[in-house]
Amino acid sequence: MTPLESPAQAQPQGLMVQGMQTARLPWRFDAAAALAEVNALPSSLWRTHFNEGRHDGGWQALALRSAPEAPIDVVPVDVPASGYADTPALEQCPTLRAMLDTMALPWKSVRLMQLLPGCEIKEHTDAGVCAARGEARLHVPLQTGEQVFFHVDGERIPLRAGECWYVDVSRPHRVRNRGSQTRVHLVADTSVDMRLFEAFRSSDAGEPLPDPSDPWSQFIRFRDFVGADAEHSARLSAITNTAEFVQESVRMGQDAGFQFDASDVESAMKAGRRAWVEQWIL
Repeated sequence: MTPLESPAQAQPQGLMVQGMQTARLPWRFDAAAALAEVNALPSSLWRTHFNEGRHDGGWQALALRSAPEAPIDVVPVDVPASGYADTPALEQCPTLRAMLDTMALPWKSVRLMQLLPGCEIKEHTDAGVCAARGEARLHVPLQTGEQVFFHVDGERIPLRAGECWYVDVSRPHRVRNRGSQTRVHLVADTSVDMRLFEAFRSSDAGEPLPDPSDPWSQFIRFRDFVGADAEHSARLSAITNTAEFVQESVRMGQDAGFQFDASDVESAMKAGRRAWVEQWIL
């Protein structure tokens, strides 16, 4: 979390707040009660996430507030909060309704998002959904665990059940569920108003999660290992095909005792390209 700068009024978005990337906000909730309500909802209400290129099939959404003009109810659209309405599913979840009322923000799209065990949300960005543009996406984990890995710009975010987090999803982010339970989050979009700005002022970075098995941490250690070993470095440097490079990196890492995924290698390569491009942007 970076230092918070004063907001400037923006039109038609909310207050534009600089310096926020991730933050644990001061609200805390009864995740168990909310999860019981979620589990009681009909399974037919869940939809596979509409952006199929960003996941491997295990990412699902259920609309709690939606805009009538949206192509499907789980798709956020660029209309004011007044253009959104509660769905019948939210009416069946008084604990979730109370959570939203407690925060008392100008809610737009509100969804339940779940990621099945063993599944992955691939690295992507959601353009413009950030406090610097007057918009915020808040996450309240209802069911999660230490084997759920949520990374933003290569940094693991230590989300725990019942906490409320702001995440700058305009930055590269991805999620992997290596646990045995489905990860379930309440995900709510809002314009930034003074109430949320004050919550930003009271926020913190959360409590770190143990990371020995974090695949990104494993990859960073593997990268250091290769950098210090001339033979391994030469073997990888000789590969010019991207897919072969990724495959060989994963295989080499496993042989050396490092457990990471192809997506970690791909994310590092994307970050390198972004850094190279951004050095020329004035």
